[in-house]
Amino acid sequence: MPVVSPATVLVPSLSSPIPEGLNLIFSPDFPLEERGGKAVAVPHAEPPWSVARVGRADEALRDVAQEISRRFGPVPDGVLPERAPGDVLGAYAFSFVRPSFVSPFASEREGVFFGERVVPVFGLWKDVDDVTWSRAAAQLRNHRYRDVDDFMIEIEARGDDRVVVARCPRRETLGAAVADVVASVRKSRSWRGRWFGAKPFDRSCALRIPPLDLCAIRVQEELIGKPLAGGDGSPIGDARHAVRFCLGWDALPPSEPGPITLGRGDAYERPFVCNGPFLVVVLGAPPQDEVRLAAWIGSPEPLQGATAGAP
Repeated sequence: MPVVSPATVLVPSLSSPIPEGLNLIFSPDFPLEERGGKAVAVPHAEPPWSVARVGRADEALRDVAQEISRRFGPVPDGVLPERAPGDVLGAYAFSFVRPSFVSPFASEREGVFFGERVVPVFGLWKDVDDVTWSRAAAQLRNHRYRDVDDFMIEIEARGDDRVVVARCPRRETLGAAVADVVASVRKSRSWRGRWFGAKPFDRSCALRIPPLDLCAIRVQEELIGKPLAGGDGSPIGDARHAVRFCLGWDALPPSEPGPITLGRGDAYERPFVCNGPFLVVVLGAPPQDEVRLAAWIGSPEPLQGATAGAP
């Protein structure tokens, strides 16, 4: 079960700035937005990874809790309030984004240093067996490799999810970083990209990504006290969105540390190693490239399985 940590922040929009030392998550799944002094419904169908309810606060809270339990299992601690305010409307949403891969990746308990923490990783490296390597590598597409601190690789997931992992310079806003990802993905898909694009991922490469199990909650303060558009004038008394994001949860059981454990992977021609701040963007099917979730990972805590490094 994830821990709701102050190191992970759910941001209201992609225009949010990227501060140092924090993890940011953006999800577009909340059903309301503030517009013209009112709470206005966002026109999109509820995706299968999300539950949302708007109505009398007590009823909406009860219904969303029951649906979370039915579809996703136990409700993580702190995600929902213990009780709803009376005689007002409530808006509650929970998104559980957990891409899975048809062919699992390898994993290690002690994979890389991330800052001063030792974190586990999933991915591919030289001592992974041939069957695992070939099957998992078939899901990878290299969109860009400039150097060890600037690369972008896509992992094809089940359904129509695509997970893009990027090590890149910290941008002013999360939206600027995501726009760079979408532009690079579309460039790779063009005829020029297909003919003259980045060199494919091969045995001269290593892929090491820390597994993630992050949870963040945001109270939508901008909606509190606003009437629901098209309603009877009753105000919104409580509005909150919780997001849980898991990545690498379906990797193979950890192997023993290998010869490049805790290193960047200097023995490789192109090491795709996330040993510092990195971006994860979950996209829908092309050509729309819908942004389903974006996460900037700037802190080694609470990365799953992180332990203190040697002094």
